[in-house]
Amino acid sequence: MAKTTGKRSVLWTVLSVIVVLLVVVAVIALVVRFTGDDKPPGGNFTVKVDDRTQENGSSIGLMDSGVVFTVENASDYEVKVYAYCTPENDFALTVGEEPYTWGDFDGRNMTAGFDFERTETGFTVTHYGLNDIVSRVQNGMTVTSDTFPAVDMFRMEIVAGEETAELYFYVNAEVVRITIDHDSIIF
Repeated sequence: MAKTTGKRSVLWTVLSVIVVLLVVVAVIALVVRFTGDDKPPGGNFTVKVDDRTQENGSSIGLMDSGVVFTVENASDYEVKVYAYCTPENDFALTVGEEPYTWGDFDGRNMTAGFDFERTETGFTVTHYGLNDIVSRVQNGMTVTSDTFPAVDMFRMEIVAGEETAELYFYVNAEVVRITIDHDSIIF
């Protein structure tokens, strides 16, 4: 009978240790559940354009040069811009002497065609129109486009941690810097 009691004692000890470990794990899980932050790292950031909150996947529409973006709840993020082509926004353009369609650029990283300036609350995007954007990406080649539809043609990705916000927009063909000397206007 001594052997049976010894085996029972070892069995009860092993079972007791397993039960204690399960209780400890359950307590830790409850503490984390009720005291942990519900947001993932970098989490639930918000993007605003001209003080309007943008939903993920939404369209900004025409994005003029100098647009200010505000990024809330994320201090470390990355911004990239890609060409975005659909049957509705495909158009012809010439790069150098070669004819292209916007579809030839679909998915291509166009970030180098824009200037980004970090601000205290986000960033500002500057560009000089579609022809200049494509030219900058194509190593300075001359780009011409006669006409194109005024629908989204770029996809901007703002990535913070594990989260990504996508915004869609289009630009004008050219942005020409025009300044007026107000002291010389005569009526």
